[in-house]
Amino acid sequence: MYSKTNTGKDFESYVQYVYSTLLNLRGEKTQVSRRTTFKLPAGDSYEIDVYYEFIKVGIRHRVAIECKDWRRPVDQGKILEFHQKIKNIGHDIVGIVVSRSGYQAGVEKVAARHNISLLTADDLPSLPELVGRQIISSALHEPDLIGEPFWVIAECSDKLNKHSTGNYHAPPANGLPTIPLFISKRYAEIYLSKLKDRELWSVYGVPQYKLRILIGFAKGGGINLAIVYAPPESNGAISAVRVSVNELERNFMV
Repeated sequence: MYSKTNTGKDFESYVQYVYSTLLNLRGEKTQVSRRTTFKLPAGDSYEIDVYYEFIKVGIRHRVAIECKDWRRPVDQGKILEFHQKIKNIGHDIVGIVVSRSGYQAGVEKVAARHNISLLTADDLPSLPELVGRQIISSALHEPDLIGEPFWVIAECSDKLNKHSTGNYHAPPANGLPTIPLFISKRYAEIYLSKLKDRELWSVYGVPQYKLRILIGFAKGGGINLAIVYAPPESNGAISAVRVSVNELERNFMV
């Protein structure tokens, strides 16, 4: 019987999946690649297990990740080797090592001296945790998000921390539940203050990536969407203009 050689590809693929999921929870579209080869002008080439980069506020962030799916802990020599590799590629690259079996004594000091972060497999989220984060990011409402441009009222499972159950406040109109999309957070807050069961609900901003999910949900039918352009009346009544998903995509998606 032949034993299967561990090439480390499975571990690299999982690390790539983890970082790709975490970096793109809010639709950032950051590409996380595996086994990226960098060719230098001098003719040298270096391969990075997992690599990604993005630009934020005009600054480019570059991260190289070394994956070690070994039975033994990683030694200082491998950290120094990795440091030299990313140094040769570019001084602006941040280095991370992920080891399945931990690290030998003294490795932490060497890594700290060269600004390399050390992680173990236990530091990576599990698949259920990643799925949970994806669900929260895509479907559930989260506190402190800014409406781009809309604000909605949704059921709140934890009033203190404003955690949401994912249920929209959608009073019926023309026979179907209708989700009011408030153009102003203040309008939504005034409307909420007039609701009899207001302690069950909170106001949430809908950024573009969540608006895209909502539009996709509406395309499935069973609900209407309506935009609230003006503040509620003194009795809490609102004047909402029904809008089609095509209109939302054409006029409000960037």
